[in-house]
Amino acid sequence: MIGQRIRTHLDRSSSDDRQLDVRVDRVGRRAFLRSIAASGVALNAPVRVSGESRQLLSRDAAIAGLVWGGPIGDALGGPTEFQEGPQIDAVLPNLRQWGATRRMTSDDRARLAFTLQMRSYAGLRLEAEPYGPWKAGGPAGTVTDDTRHKIVLMRTLREAEKTQRYPVTAADLARQYVQFTPHEDRPVEGILAALCEEGFREYRYAARWLLGERNPRWARPVARLWSGVPNCSGQMLLLPLAAAFPGQPDAAYRAAYALDFVDGPMARDMAASLVAALSSVLADDTLALPTEQRWRILLETLRTTDPWGYADVPFAGRPWLKWLEFAERTAEQADGRPGELYMRLERDGQPEFWWDAHFTLLVPLAMLRFCQFEPLAALHVTLDFRHDSDSYAQVLAALAGAVHGIDLFPSEMRLAVAQQMQNDFGEDLDQWCAVLAAAAAHHTTAPPLIELTPSSNED
Repeated sequence: MIGQRIRTHLDRSSSDDRQLDVRVDRVGRRAFLRSIAASGVALNAPVRVSGESRQLLSRDAAIAGLVWGGPIGDALGGPTEFQEGPQIDAVLPNLRQWGATRRMTSDDRARLAFTLQMRSYAGLRLEAEPYGPWKAGGPAGTVTDDTRHKIVLMRTLREAEKTQRYPVTAADLARQYVQFTPHEDRPVEGILAALCEEGFREYRYAARWLLGERNPRWARPVARLWSGVPNCSGQMLLLPLAAAFPGQPDAAYRAAYALDFVDGPMARDMAASLVAALSSVLADDTLALPTEQRWRILLETLRTTDPWGYADVPFAGRPWLKWLEFAERTAEQADGRPGELYMRLERDGQPEFWWDAHFTLLVPLAMLRFCQFEPLAALHVTLDFRHDSDSYAQVLAALAGAVHGIDLFPSEMRLAVAQQMQNDFGEDLDQWCAVLAAAAAHHTTAPPLIELTPSSNED
């Protein structure tokens, strides 16, 4: 198991913080680059298929890629999230400086993939923040709120497995939000307690309301959460849930939708669609297909899974579908010029907060297309775009991990994230995979794993 290999390595290492920058495994990276060199894909154009791209991907590898991908992308983007200045410029490729005519080549993409690094926060983002790292100057592998929400989900599923109390409902998730502490087995004190309270305050207001409390000091209506702004809360929270519904996109969508009290309607539809799309590439017959076909299936499922009939709403339809088309069109119009891509996303993508639900989906899809679905290059271009870089990267890395498998990510990145998840939260990503596998097996029994109908008392 991946986690066992990592734990063996950790046992040989000092418990002190390791070097600040986690360097890539150059031999492993070169092998990876050879394997992806012929797998660039545009969904509406002929694709190149190499022999290696036809290798069977195991479900365990795909689930591990999904589960590990989110925290890895979060940790990659966290040190530069919303940061500006020469210290940030020094660690990013600054593709905006290329000029208006220079186009990205396959050699450029290979170089970007090769030089992608997981960095510490030292010298880049020095302060602990409620919605950022909870450790000042944290080492490489330190995660932000994008992964803390996933911890809430996984503790909810783990508790259900432990108690055999099914189906899991939004109320179960709400209880985990209310009681969350970094380590389940120890009290939280001082600055960490303050960061935890502030970082989860708005979610706890909504969670307590969902659980029936009505004292405005502690509970506020669910519809009030983030003033109704469609944002990426559900995308931070729910992506691992796809592994509990392998090859069952409709059920995965409905489960995510039913649990997702942290989003309004459009953002909820988006998050549930992402979970459905991830579920689709975990099907046995899909895992046997070439990589580029798995990407096709994922994106088509993202577009078409709609069990609650949003597309049938008269006049309004399903508004976020335009952003899927925008991602494809923008990547094509950029024509290999990263500065043009960035400008079009910022000018025409209509971000209001940079963590808008449509934008945290739009950016990774546009980056993947722009980089011809070479995921490590796309991750580096995403970091260089800046803004809410950890949210964009965690979505992109989860998608890419599910399609390519866990070996997409260099061992140093996995090691850094594993160490910090254990140190900061007592969480083991290998155990997450096991919990999700057990959840998937539960589908053959009754009652169902997760309530598939939204709660009636959210508001």
